[in-house]
Amino acid sequence: MLPKQRKQRIADLVEDRGGCSVDELAEKIGVSSATIRRDLSDLEERKLIERTHGGATPVISHAKPYEKRKVYHVDQKRSIAERAVEEIREDQVVAFDSGSTLLELAKRVPKSLPITPMTRMPSVAYELAERDHEVYLTGGTYQKEGHSCVGPWADEHVKQMNADLLFLGTDGIDEEGMTAQDIQQAQVKRTMIDNARRVVLTVDHSKFDKRHAFQFGSYSSIDVLITDSTVPKAVREGAMSTGVHIIEDTYS
Repeated sequence: MLPKQRKQRIADLVEDRGGCSVDELAEKIGVSSATIRRDLSDLEERKLIERTHGGATPVISHAKPYEKRKVYHVDQKRSIAERAVEEIREDQVVAFDSGSTLLELAKRVPKSLPITPMTRMPSVAYELAERDHEVYLTGGTYQKEGHSCVGPWADEHVKQMNADLLFLGTDGIDEEGMTAQDIQQAQVKRTMIDNARRVVLTVDHSKFDKRHAFQFGSYSSIDVLITDSTVPKAVREGAMSTGVHIIEDTYS
């Protein structure tokens, strides 16, 4: 395992378990305690974990869900965003779903690229506006957990725009398709898919093999899947069965 991969594995374990001791991490990963301590120091400097006596905890243990997501897997999300921006063409109507990866994508859209962007996430709208783009922001109910707009008004605004390209996010993806933790998030995602000619799913490795309560799309709903890691077998088979173009290992 490469050092970069080992450190990511440490960060994932600390996040998933809500904290780990040095001894637990050393046993789980198969390296010395000294190596774990050095890796924890590096991860703490990058604000990915917090050191404790004898171990580590997630960096924002009491934060809202979106705030937690925003600080985890940052480098991986940036690598996905850097590849995803290459999918945009001049003069397209481009829809941005919500999520921390799509926020990173918005930061990378060139000022000189003539597009018509639409989003339901105010922070994405802000980043695009900072790059001199005129942005269409949906109305709706602002849901603070996801920092995005949902509900009938959001759906109606989405229906009024025909997107050439949609950048889509998801809470989970497995052999059946994409799922969300919230029913209102799932509904507006379905509407965005229905009103887009081409759909690019951006997903980091932490979302694989996770299924939540509300399904909003199958593999036939998307055209491209971009991820930082190697796609698991079940997801690959599902995607390939409908001709989805897979772009993987952006973080390497």
